[in-house]
Amino acid sequence: MKRHASTLCALVLGFALTAGGSMASAWSDEGHGHGATDQKEMLEMMKKMHGGHEHGHDFAAMEAMSTEDMGRVMGLMMDIGLALPPMDSHRGRELFLEKGCVVCHAVNEVGGAVGPSLDAAEMPQPMSAFEFAARMWRGAPAMAQMQQDLLGQVIDLNGQDLADLVAFAHDETEQRELTTSQIPARYRELISQ
Repeated sequence: MKRHASTLCALVLGFALTAGGSMASAWSDEGHGHGATDQKEMLEMMKKMHGGHEHGHDFAAMEAMSTEDMGRVMGLMMDIGLALPPMDSHRGRELFLEKGCVVCHAVNEVGGAVGPSLDAAEMPQPMSAFEFAARMWRGAPAMAQMQQDLLGQVIDLNGQDLADLVAFAHDETEQRELTTSQIPARYRELISQ
């Protein structure tokens, strides 16, 4: 049991401290692993980050895990909130447009001015996904009312959607890809009001 607890501890710490939990994406291809290379790269990064800890980690046990087993562990960790889901800023841009966020929020002057701008250049750095969600939560009642009034319903987001929107809000390169012509026709009229 100690071996498995140490392995889980190493996984939790490793993913908690990697850049936004981004290594979780190594096993997130809709539940399928990407392969041993990603696992080896992740383990090497974790060894560097955690090698000096007094309590130590059982990296040998982690290295012995199959890619399939590692994928299951990562899936569990994401399900229970110990690791962030992979964050995809391109999908975040698509959601920003399709869900209607663009009606109230602008990115690089593309979009509405009802809510605060979401320009990556103006985002506090670093900002965790949890802080971003907390800021949304504080404005949730007003946001929900505006969505109901403007869109006829409250925007429905799941955890993966939120992760991708957070990634988009912090990715200047992806934000430069956003253009007015990409705004769905059903939302253009609402922005000009």
